[in-house]
Amino acid sequence: MPKIIHTADIHLDAPFSLFDVQKAQVRKNELRGTFSSIILLAKTEKADLVLLSGDLFDSGFVTKETTSLMISQFASLPECRFVIAPGNHDFISSRSPYKKEIFPPNVYIFEEEGLGKISFDEIGVDVYGFAYLSETHPSNPLASAPSLDRRKINLFAGHCDLGGKSDCCPISPQDLARCGFDYAALGHIHKGGEIKLAGNTYYAYSGCPEGRSFDECGIKGVIVGELKKENGRLAASFASRRMCRRHYERLTVDVTGVSSDAELLERVKTSAAQAGLGADALVRIKLTGRISPEARLSPNVLSASALGLYYLEVRDDTAPLLDTETLKNDISIRGAFFRELLPLLESESEEERRTAAAALHYGLAALDGDDVVDF
Repeated sequence: MPKIIHTADIHLDAPFSLFDVQKAQVRKNELRGTFSSIILLAKTEKADLVLLSGDLFDSGFVTKETTSLMISQFASLPECRFVIAPGNHDFISSRSPYKKEIFPPNVYIFEEEGLGKISFDEIGVDVYGFAYLSETHPSNPLASAPSLDRRKINLFAGHCDLGGKSDCCPISPQDLARCGFDYAALGHIHKGGEIKLAGNTYYAYSGCPEGRSFDECGIKGVIVGELKKENGRLAASFASRRMCRRHYERLTVDVTGVSSDAELLERVKTSAAQAGLGADALVRIKLTGRISPEARLSPNVLSASALGLYYLEVRDDTAPLLDTETLKNDISIRGAFFRELLPLLESESEEERRTAAAALHYGLAALDGDDVVDF
């Protein structure tokens, strides 16, 4: 009963542009650590085969430190077979580490655009796959169904787009069903983990094992599968395993009615705790609701350290809590200011309403002699 691990989209040496130089380097090191954790998982699970379905690297330029780590990690587990199907970020070229570096004998790399096969007779597995030779792969390598040995477990590893027309290997679930693979280990889509069926073919995107931005929120990991075939029939079980060192999350907090720093901090802290966010989380918080213009709030009260988070961004989408009827009839400059902004405050455009609300907040605070505060 071969055990496999399916991963993809690791993007080693990604730049982590959200951060300053020091924290970006920390995240790069953590990403290398995530890769090492996948190798450790393969060891503890006694995996027979690890499928890496593209974008192992973020680009063709990879630091020597990263390639040395990667090769040493592969070599540390000689009893496991590692199969790489290069994708659009780590495509095969003369400059690619796949061509420039010497990999240990337990690493197998697809190097052609067309569908190829690597056989592991000792565990009864055939792996089909292909490689990108540039940043795009507009052709479908599954246009013609391969001739499978039904006595074996037939796997497919590829960096593919199941979403229709694409320059990144457009295939469909129907292609997978027609080809008749037992399991298709897909890469390219960073949200993954759900096992689906196309005909008798199990397939899934593993997703990225470590998020790199707020476009990649949630807990990330790999897929572990146990496959058994008897008399041409497959029995399979799959499970997800968390691999990420940290995870990105978005959180919306309604702060209607808060009137002090203490209330604001407590409201946000409670919401973060209810969402299960802690020191491993990078969080983008959106504040909503209505706040009195008289509320004296400090922008520094909401910080990653105060909330027990690794990283924090805050967006203020609150609106002023106002006695609009009083302001409409106010003959002072405060009323004139409000009436000037009123068409924008009632605009159908969310962006115009947000800008006008911010202008009203700052303007009234300035007219009242208060400090102008932003989050």
